[in-house]
This record gives sequence, C-alpha cells and structure tokens, in this order.
Amino acid sequence: MKTLLLSIITILLICLTVSGQNTAGFPDPTFNNTGKLVYDKDMFDLYQDVKVQTDGKIVAVGSSMNASYASSIVVSRILENGNFDPDFGVEGHVTYAMDVETMAYKCVIRDNGKILIGGHSTNYAQWGMLVIQLNEDGTFDTSFGNLGTTYLNTGPGENILSALTLQEDGKILIAGYAQNQEYKNVPVVLRLTESGDLDNSFGTDGMASIPVTETDNEFSALGIQTDGKILAAGHISNGFNWFSLLITRFNIDGSIDTTYGSQGLVNMTLNNVDDEFFDLALTPNDDAILTGFSVTPSDYYFHMLLMKFDASGQPVPSFGDAGKVIWGTNPYAFGDDLFLQTDGKIIISGCSGELAPGNNDWALWRYNSDGTSDETFGTNGSTTTDFFENADEALGVALFSDKIIVAGKTRNAENRLDFAVVRYTNDLAYNVTVPETGTRNDLVISPNPAHPGQQIKLSFESISDQNLKLYLTTPASTTFSLKYDSERTSGTTNLYATLPEYLPIGIYCIQLKNDAGLNLIRKIIVL
Repeated sequence: MKTLLLSIITILLICLTVSGQNTAGFPDPTFNNTGKLVYDKDMFDLYQDVKVQTDGKIVAVGSSMNASYASSIVVSRILENGNFDPDFGVEGHVTYAMDVETMAYKCVIRDNGKILIGGHSTNYAQWGMLVIQLNEDGTFDTSFGNLGTTYLNTGPGENILSALTLQEDGKILIAGYAQNQEYKNVPVVLRLTESGDLDNSFGTDGMASIPVTETDNEFSALGIQTDGKILAAGHISNGFNWFSLLITRFNIDGSIDTTYGSQGLVNMTLNNVDDEFFDLALTPNDDAILTGFSVTPSDYYFHMLLMKFDASGQPVPSFGDAGKVIWGTNPYAFGDDLFLQTDGKIIISGCSGELAPGNNDWALWRYNSDGTSDETFGTNGSTTTDFFENADEALGVALFSDKIIVAGKTRNAENRLDFAVVRYTNDLAYNVTVPETGTRNDLVISPNPAHPGQQIKLSFESISDQNLKLYLTTPASTTFSLKYDSERTSGTTNLYATLPEYLPIGIYCIQLKNDAGLNLIRKIIVL
C-alpha cells in the first residue's frame, strides 16, 4: 500500500509540474480543436454565467430570443472536449419559457449536483424573479418550488434577479431590484428555503432592502462572509444619470449591519458620472474584491474597475492605487465576473474595444493579490479573444483544474448574437499551493487517500464551544460545506462525512472551522 501511495503521489506531482509550466491566458486547442465553441440557436443568444461540475463538465446558462422577440432560458452542458453533452436535456440543452420574456443571469451547482438558475420572467403586465432547480440530467426537480420553479412577484412593477448564491445551510440568497409604488428600482435581497419557498424569517416577509431616493438602483452581486453576514453590491443613483458604487452588508436575519461602511452602506463615486459593480468575491479574511466599470467625464470612456474593501467597508490602501485599479484607454472596457484563485490571484472576464456597435473583444485579466497586473498572464497581464470582428462580451468565468472557462456572447457576420464558450490555459493546476494551516497537529483524516462517495473520519482532541463547520475545496477552487455526524469519546471528537460520489481524482483541501477562531486546513487525496 505504501508503494502504491508513493507512486500515485509521484504521478500527481509530475502532472502538477507539467501543468504548472503551461502558459496562462491563451485559448486551449484541446477544447473543440480551437479553444472556442460558438452555438447559433436563434436571433439573439447569449450565455450570462458559467460553472463547472466536479467531473469537469461545463454548465452555461443564458437566454435565446427568436425573430418574434420572445425569449427563453437556455441551460447547456458541455463535455471537457467541447461537445455538448447528449445525456443532458435535449442534445445538451434545456430550454424553458414561462412568459414572452424569460431570461437567466446566474447559476449555482449544489453539493448534490443539482443546478440552480436565477433570472426573471414577464408578460410585460407582470414581472417576477424566477428560480429554477434542475436535476443532474437536466430534468426539472419537482421537489423544488412549484414542480421545479419558484416565481416571485414582489412589487407593482419590474422585479429582476441579478445575483444568486447559497448559504451553508442550503438556503438560497437572490438579489437584484424590485420597483416600489413610485416605480423606483429598490435594491433587494431575498432568501428562499432549500426547497424554494420564500423564507419569511429574513428581512420583512423574506426580503431585505435599502432606502433609495432616485430611480435607477440595483444589486448585481452577492457574497457571504465567514460569519454569515451578507454583502450585496451594485450601483445606486444619486442624481439624474449619476450612478455610484454601492455595497451593503446585511446581518444574517436581513437587517442592515450599521457597523459596515457608513451606517451599513458604501455609496461611493469615483468620477461623478457612472460607476458600477457587477461582481464580487470574498477573501478568506472577508476582504471584498469587486469588479465593474468607471466612466471618465473627460471622454465618457468606460474603464474596467477593480477594487478591494476591508471587512469594515473601507478601501484597502495597499491594493492598487489607494484601493482601486482602473484599466484601459479604449472607449469601452468593463469587468463583468471574477474568480479568486487559491494563490490569491484575481481573474476577471469582461470586454475591451470600441463602443457598440463597433468591434470589441472578450477580455480576460489577471491581477496579483495586491492589485498589480500579473505579467505572467496572457500578454502583459491580459488577453483578448475575437470571433467575427464584431461586438463580443465575456460575461461569466469559472476555473477547473488548470483551465479557465469563460462564457458570453459574440455577434456574427449576419448581425445575430451567438452563444460562446472559450477555454483558456492556466498555470495553476491543483490547490496544493494552499498551505495547511492551524497550530493544532492532532487532526487526523482517515482514510487518506479516499475514494469518491466514501465516508471519511476526522478525529481530534475535543474542544469547547465547537459549533464546527466542515468544508471541502476542489481543484477548481470551489468550496462547499460537508454535512457530518459527530461523536465524542474520551476527550476525542470524531466527525463522519461522506465525499460526493462524482469527485474526480485530485488533491483537495479539508477545512475545519468554528466560531471561536479554529481554522484548520488539511489536504486529502481522492483516487
């Protein structure tokens, strides 16, 4: 057994070394022969978000509009070779329409492999936020909501869902805006139960919001801190056509956390024109990394924006230029989605080029954790991808093993929008660079190596006030909670958890935390 284990580890390390020598930031020709996948379904097609299953299959969600301007949600699953998965939906796609306009913006893959999709649907007389849950094969999960869907009409006008995430307990957080009686867009966060019902214990009747004075306001991104508090970011209007950066922190019950920023809010303008956040991610110490754009008043150019705020809601002065990075001399550049690598580097997807309807390209940037450009990535820290010398936008980004997967849209030669996915090379394969942390050395994981679907045991000296939380981090840098059973015997605590059945071979991290500051990270090999 020892010889076999050493051989396995040697093979893994060789794979890591070879992968680490890859040049990062270029289309991967092993994906659909070119690194690119373009799918022309109807008149206007676009993917808005992308996630990767633990088996490497890609899930992309978006919308398709026909010549009659009726739109439907499209969920596609793509194999690692770039082909659509014939075992998912119909020839790799699930299509759904509730009303004349039904669109999807975000998705999440649950620990059990089920797929959550968030968007909206309207007949133009009534608008509602829409959450859908699919089984792994693309069929609707009839145990969720109303036969797989939850429709939420929270006000007299538009209700738009722009962000979606999961709490540790499986409850669902969604965010966007809901129009009030004055038809002003109010940034809102709603919480659903794991089964898709509105959680009335959150905020007021399941919804939390902030006060507004002007018309155009929205939450576009969500994050959950290690203490369970909720960050929501987007933009807020402080005057006619004047949009400012917005971050709000809510307590677990949906009340505004007045200790954050100024009475719970960050309301910040950079140029007194238009500044907006589109996505956020949280570091292990709850610093917030956000991307979007900032418009300069001298030329009204859009510039990609990257910022970092500490856990109190203040810009981190050591990051970039006093907490911010503003990139680009082209007329049109923005960051739409971001992902934090396990080494702390920041990957941003977006767009760079001319203003529409001119030619702009997919853009991908990578920054070091201090906000400096990572010159080892692409060409001088960024890479662009063109399809038909037309308007293209990269709208979602995910990581898996040593690849970066991006989804979005491209405008073809016939002036139709097409679905598009590109897989790029990366130089970070498995998260073996994540250090094992914690001063306690009594934590034992067995068996290690383990197999997918196998029960593992974590043994350690018992401590008081445990409230323990157990996490698994995948090679794709995705972290999710593990449910466990526990027992205490003779001063020792044993936790029993079962690994997901669909885990591929790789090196993973097990993290053990509690409210008293315990934070242990140990590696586990899955074979």
